[in-house]
Amino acid sequence: MFRKIFKRKEVNIVIVLVALFILASFLSNKYSGVLGDIALINGLAGKLTYASIVAIGVLFAAVSTLPLLPVAVSLWGPNLAAIYTIIGWSGGSLLAFFIARRFGQKLVCKFIDKCDIDEYRKDLPKKNLFWLLILARVVLPVDIISYAIGLFTKMHWGPFLVATIIGTSIFSFIFAYGSELPVIAQFIVGVLLLTLFIFKYKKIKLYIRKFIKIYKKW
Repeated sequence: MFRKIFKRKEVNIVIVLVALFILASFLSNKYSGVLGDIALINGLAGKLTYASIVAIGVLFAAVSTLPLLPVAVSLWGPNLAAIYTIIGWSGGSLLAFFIARRFGQKLVCKFIDKCDIDEYRKDLPKKNLFWLLILARVVLPVDIISYAIGLFTKMHWGPFLVATIIGTSIFSFIFAYGSELPVIAQFIVGVLLLTLFIFKYKKIKLYIRKFIKIYKKW
């Protein structure tokens, strides 16, 4: 029955990410003093390394650096952690965009599943993508939408980058401050989000696709 409602693989990914995020939050808070004493991690080199790892993670659909965010919050506070996460996500998204625009689908499919990218071929509008992209950053995978826009639209990289920064800023600050909540609160929120994802998965995807189709008519 459940296989008719959601994709097992995607639900497993969500479960793992929620569990790792909560675990990372707990361990980061518990050992924040130890982490803070490591000068290399706590300095500019550590921040830039974190942003680079996040950027690289964006390029691969099977890799998520979200569980690293609580560690960054423990080291530098929610504001700096969110800022460097935004830098990493935006930089990685722009790189994915350029890879798709310059080298095409043949190279893109080495990073992500061809079936995933083809879902957006017919739905993405050819112009007026700015506001849609901001929304997409909150509800769609960062890497896939970047590749899709690079492949299937003529959007310029400037507006693409601005929309990406705005959209990922919302996501980054929510999760940065959320990682400071008590573990039990994070667990409850995680269970609620997972439940919503499981039972409303198809409806969420349907609403997104409908929104894109309506947007194309504006």
